[in-house]
Amino acid sequence: MTARPEKYQAPVVPNDRFLTPGGQIDFPEDPTKQGTLNQLWNTNLSGFTAQGITGNPWTATYSSDQTSYYDPTTTDTSKAVYAQITWSPLPGRITYYFPQLANTLDLFSLADTGHYETNPTESFGQITTTPCQPDGQMEAYGPYGPRGWQDEYCEWSIEYAVQPDGTKKIARIDYTCENPEYFNSVWMIDPNKVLEIYRTTLDKPQIMLEDLVLRDAAGNPVIDPSTGRPAYNPLNKWNNGPLSTETGGGAMHLTSTPNTIQTEIGLASTATTPRTCGNTSVGTLICCAQYGQIGRNSDPNIGAQVNRYVNGTANVSPAKLTLANPPGLYIQTPNFGSYTTPDGTDASTFWTMKRGNATLTDAYGRPLPGTFVLHATFMVPPQLGYTVSEIKIAGIPIMYASQINQTFEMQIVGQAISQTGAPPQVQPCAGSPATVLPQPLQLFHKAVFDAMYASTYSTVVGVTADLASNSTLIAPWVQPGQTNVPMVLVLTGIDSSQPPTGVSLGDGVTVNIGDITPVTYAIPGNSYPSQNHAMAITVSISSNAAPGVRDCCVTNPGQEQPVPMPSLLDIRPAQTRKSP
Repeated sequence: MTARPEKYQAPVVPNDRFLTPGGQIDFPEDPTKQGTLNQLWNTNLSGFTAQGITGNPWTATYSSDQTSYYDPTTTDTSKAVYAQITWSPLPGRITYYFPQLANTLDLFSLADTGHYETNPTESFGQITTTPCQPDGQMEAYGPYGPRGWQDEYCEWSIEYAVQPDGTKKIARIDYTCENPEYFNSVWMIDPNKVLEIYRTTLDKPQIMLEDLVLRDAAGNPVIDPSTGRPAYNPLNKWNNGPLSTETGGGAMHLTSTPNTIQTEIGLASTATTPRTCGNTSVGTLICCAQYGQIGRNSDPNIGAQVNRYVNGTANVSPAKLTLANPPGLYIQTPNFGSYTTPDGTDASTFWTMKRGNATLTDAYGRPLPGTFVLHATFMVPPQLGYTVSEIKIAGIPIMYASQINQTFEMQIVGQAISQTGAPPQVQPCAGSPATVLPQPLQLFHKAVFDAMYASTYSTVVGVTADLASNSTLIAPWVQPGQTNVPMVLVLTGIDSSQPPTGVSLGDGVTVNIGDITPVTYAIPGNSYPSQNHAMAITVSISSNAAPGVRDCCVTNPGQEQPVPMPSLLDIRPAQTRKSP
């Protein structure tokens, strides 16, 4: 493997804050901005962890108070042990639903492009709407999006070289597992740094800052009130789809709607609850606990491995478990043993780590297992005179990038500590409660929500999707003294004909409720759209309101006690929101 040139050494993982994904340092030249990013990332990850432990006490039974999951930055981890959990990045749901495609060119073509090799105009067929309990109802294959089917926390784009005879050969493949929340966080600190990352990682100096900006229907930049600068468009022209060209396309960070770090934390936390169904199979457990999607290589396997540590079947005593710091999904080095090149060059020299770190060490001097690659490329240097397509794997020429996917794995790292006191109670399978409570899902500044929800695009399966599905659960920023800030709270578990009687965002924050309208999009982390409600609210913050993240409580008529959703609003003093 060829490592990217380093301006810094991989940091030691701290034990008192969340490290950036893979230990990536994106402001080596500016310690002040790096410190601000570190603080913001810690705030975001602490909030996602709190959300994961809270679970879903609003609209599900036996799916909350997941205290066998812990925050590694507030817990003594000096005696913790690490667990490497791996899976294949080749989308498992394709052969789960279409088993006849296993080991065929159609499988690789669908994984790369969303279309069949044998019929390039045809995409995925329909699949059941209820995979755990099929009822005959069908829907278009998802997740939806420019490369939504690449749902194993690894996405890729391909650059082709057109040969003199008109044929196309693979010139370069970009693999990414970077989460969208991180790129939104860096953008909030300095959009120009995001531009630099795009240019240097994708090797496209032609990328411009205006290419990355969220725009309204008239093409005007949308100002994010959190920063006072244009908002980030996660599906911009350079992070869009499976094809990379000189004028657009490419894979900078994850875009499939379930591929978020907030959801990965939620999956792992939900999997820490022992279930009465036992751990007889990965499919049984995922359907019982209702996390992720059955058929994926990632979610069922991750959940089962986490559950084994908690229930004591992983050759250890029952343990509490978390995603090891820094939480993330990471690309492992391919096994190049079956690769042959036309000139005998070692194919491993064509694999380049563009972002991340090969190794990480914790604060106690222990190495974390595996590698922590965030972005890698596979390409043959032009001077060698051949392309990726002329390399063979097990004697077969590389026609599709997804053939390479069969030779490497993805990983997360679990971290287990001994249970103290009584082990967690075994719970029945998750279900629907007799009384549904109002559940806050996301909070937006109104201008950002309106623009993202109005921005739609077509997909390979014929379903129209919208950009709101690629939003994140990063808490929007407000500052003390602001009044009548227009925002949108997306929630479920309410009756619009009998609207909630109150919304609370903590001391020093006044909330006024406005119109409530139905909205349909994939809440970040979900594979499919769902119908929820968008509540227009105005928020006023007292000049002496304490800074920090705030939970959100919504109360229905007659409800005695609201249940808080952690970390939906972030009150920040004005000086933390300066322009770069």
